[in-house]
Amino acid sequence: MLQGKLSQLRLKARSLCKRIFHVLLDRLEIRRFKEHSFFGSLLPQPAIVADFGAHRGEFFAALKSEYSISRALLVEANPTLAATLKDTFGKESDVLHGAVVGGDNKGVVTFTRSTNPESSSIFREWSAAYGIADQVDVPAINLSTVIRELGGRVDLLKFDIEGAEVDVLKEARASDLASCGQLTVEFHDRRPPLTRRDVDDVCRRMRSEGYLIVKPNWPNVDDVLFVNLKSMRTIKRIEFRCRVAVANALFIIRRRIFGSGYSL
Repeated sequence: MLQGKLSQLRLKARSLCKRIFHVLLDRLEIRRFKEHSFFGSLLPQPAIVADFGAHRGEFFAALKSEYSISRALLVEANPTLAATLKDTFGKESDVLHGAVVGGDNKGVVTFTRSTNPESSSIFREWSAAYGIADQVDVPAINLSTVIRELGGRVDLLKFDIEGAEVDVLKEARASDLASCGQLTVEFHDRRPPLTRRDVDDVCRRMRSEGYLIVKPNWPNVDDVLFVNLKSMRTIKRIEFRCRVAVANALFIIRRRIFGSGYSL
């Protein structure tokens, strides 16, 4: 009897802590759509956004349902999904069929489609983990091209490009990174050729370029938010340093207490 009551009290305490956690995140104005976090308060109204690895447009659909967007560019390497994006969002955004790659690479790149569409990648060994469906040559697209297409400024840029994010961010021009407000990135460090050291190298590079880092799924790196301080006034920089410190503390506490990250 007593043990049952204690168990109920623990469940109620956990539920209360979770509610408090999400209330605090709301006060910090952190939003999360489709496993990608960002500061909603930093998005201008309307905002300019880019979605790398748009897939079926789930993130973009959620974003535009709550925020005003003046211009958007969706990039998808899978030709079938790219065609679907054009049919679904072609009147609201620009859609590019191609694979986002690092540096100034031009021409085509081989894209391997996996039997699990969410694991398709320019890394053949990555796609092979679930079985390879086929391989297609697709246009190579770099960060500079996207920023030019969007008029030289991107308020929110989402990355879900199955491993290619490391090279893109390592090789990005400083001027291109300075043109971005927030980058919400799903890193992939669980399978070759990428390791956690590669992700750590990217984070060091981003800090050196003036970005603060939030890790909502700490210690995992499948949801990492980079916030560009250089685009803020001095007072706002101080404010956001405090916000980021509090947010990271909350995510660490949640993991320690509940054994889980942001996702419920």
